[in-house]
Amino acid sequence: MDAKGLKFRIIQNVSLKKPAIFHWRFGENSVPTISSIKSSSKKDTAYYAVSRNSSMKRFNFLIEENYKNQKSLRTSEEKLRLFNQQLSCITQSTSSVIGNEYFNNLVQSLASVFGVRYAFIGIVTGTLIKKIKTLALWDGNKLTKNFVYDLEGTPCEKVTKMEVCYYPQAVREYFPNNSYLVEQGIESYLGVSMLNSEKKLLGLISVMDEKPIEDFDHYHSILKIFAARCSSEIERMDAEAQLKLKTLELEKSNLALRDFVSIASHDLQEPVRKIAIFGSRLIEKEDSLKPEIREYLERMQKSALRMQDLINDLLLFSRTSTQTEPFRKIDLKVVLKEVTADLEVLINKSKAKIHFSSLPTIEGNPSQIRQLFQSFLSNAIKFHEVGKPPKIEIKSRLNKQSGWEISIKDQGIGFNEKYKDRIFRPFERLHGRNEYEGTGMGLAICQKIAENHGGTIFVESQPGQGTCFSVVFPQNGSPLKL
Repeated sequence: MDAKGLKFRIIQNVSLKKPAIFHWRFGENSVPTISSIKSSSKKDTAYYAVSRNSSMKRFNFLIEENYKNQKSLRTSEEKLRLFNQQLSCITQSTSSVIGNEYFNNLVQSLASVFGVRYAFIGIVTGTLIKKIKTLALWDGNKLTKNFVYDLEGTPCEKVTKMEVCYYPQAVREYFPNNSYLVEQGIESYLGVSMLNSEKKLLGLISVMDEKPIEDFDHYHSILKIFAARCSSEIERMDAEAQLKLKTLELEKSNLALRDFVSIASHDLQEPVRKIAIFGSRLIEKEDSLKPEIREYLERMQKSALRMQDLINDLLLFSRTSTQTEPFRKIDLKVVLKEVTADLEVLINKSKAKIHFSSLPTIEGNPSQIRQLFQSFLSNAIKFHEVGKPPKIEIKSRLNKQSGWEISIKDQGIGFNEKYKDRIFRPFERLHGRNEYEGTGMGLAICQKIAENHGGTIFVESQPGQGTCFSVVFPQNGSPLKL
């Protein structure tokens, strides 16, 4: 219905064969009345003004009720529109911030949108619910310093027990001993409790003013929404603080472990070195040694040399866990030429063939990148099939999403891929010491170096068909912060 008229469909009408549409015309600000009858010549529609009689009182009543309902509907629509506007305003002012800044923005927005002087957020302190510490407090036109206050004798105490507390006016009369309410001349109070994900009390959010707060439903709905949001933010901050604490503890533990490994390894090197040297001298100079004694000395020397290798690899692993050199541009082609030169004796002995095409320049730690490729090539040469010279092919390709992918593919003995996660663990070996030399630290060191550069390592292998290691480096370099 528009502001000028109201339509009713009459199902039965003696003057018309079809149902008629009746139009009552009335002013915008007046309730329509019913007067004389006037029929039109139209077939389907007739316009009437019905004379006053008792039979039409019902129509007058319906018209009046419809008018009232429309007025009420318009009022409800206005309230809903205002609610959405206020909610949007508060949300926009707080959507891009977190932590303490979020709480500060929220209390300021609540006070401004609600038109009240005070707005604050507080959390319960201690295991007993006796005190509240404010996270943010808006007083008139400024944020004030946070403080801790006793709950006893305050409307906030009721909030912690009832979830919501509302005093539209005369709140001081209910709490005459509360000096803050009295001194500030606070007339009204509305508070909503904040509950965590386990429905346990975290604190409260409240507004107060020097004049009455009348629209309870409106303000209460908005406060409930932001009470839930505040609870989520408090839980997020607590989780973040716990994570930082655990991270700090872990960093301290790792630092202590690295220091221990470095010191212990250094202290172990000297006696092990002496055992190896003196054992070698005994074997070389004492021709009269019994075969049994000579065998014992040789086994002792091998164990000492193996211990040296373990200590050296452990020190290397410890050093790769700490970023000691700044990143710079590294030409991988140059690195591979240097590595193959270092492995010349091993390459010549095994008759290995190493092929690599153009390789990229990346950002990285030079010494670690060199160690990475030295370990990959050493493994590829070591795990070749007996009587078959190793063939190693190194390629590169640029993946726009992940970065530079460098693959090192061999035609060696391979392994079952069910062990592909296991091979990167420190001291893990898939073969016995008598079959292949090594400490089981090489691939663990490689993985640590890749992680230090923000990269990853993938492996594909089949027994008797060789192995392909692929290491991915971010295109622009992304060192891991240690």
